[in-house]
Amino acid sequence: MRKNRKILAAAASALAAALVVVAVASGAAQSRSVQVLDDCEAASFNAAIGPGTCVKDGGVTFSEFIDQLVTQGRAPAWRFSPEQLQLSAGGTLNAHNRGGEFHTLTEVAAFGGGCVPELNEILGLTPVPECATPGIFGTTGIAPGGTLETAPLAAGTHRFMCLIHPWMKTTATVG
Repeated sequence: MRKNRKILAAAASALAAALVVVAVASGAAQSRSVQVLDDCEAASFNAAIGPGTCVKDGGVTFSEFIDQLVTQGRAPAWRFSPEQLQLSAGGTLNAHNRGGEFHTLTEVAAFGGGCVPELNEILGLTPVPECATPGIFGTTGIAPGGTLETAPLAAGTHRFMCLIHPWMKTTATVG
């Protein structure tokens, strides 16, 4: 009887170890969420930039937005959350635009300025080379309420930014 208990205990231990290996291996293709946020106030943004620029009734007017850029070098409510994350090789990022403006989640070689000359001028930035990629907004853009999933990421450091609002950044460390 004792021998059977020892065999059952050994089998249970082996099964538990196998389940841990399976759980770790299945985590390799994990997906991590990135929230894309802003707080645009529709009437003032649409009046300044054009109809449909902002579809949310947020709390930051266009003039407050510009003042924040001038005084802080960013508009704090416009951000990716989290700003840093880790995931396993082969994993993806799943970005959800919870704001009222169009944004991009674009992988860049190095952070820099975006593709909007007026914002780069205010911030003193030079556009990243990725701005020259034809169709980049169509492949990395996220409409308000929309989502975007990246391709599986290889091991290494991956930098993502919004090509419209270049202070919106996240860094994914993939191992």
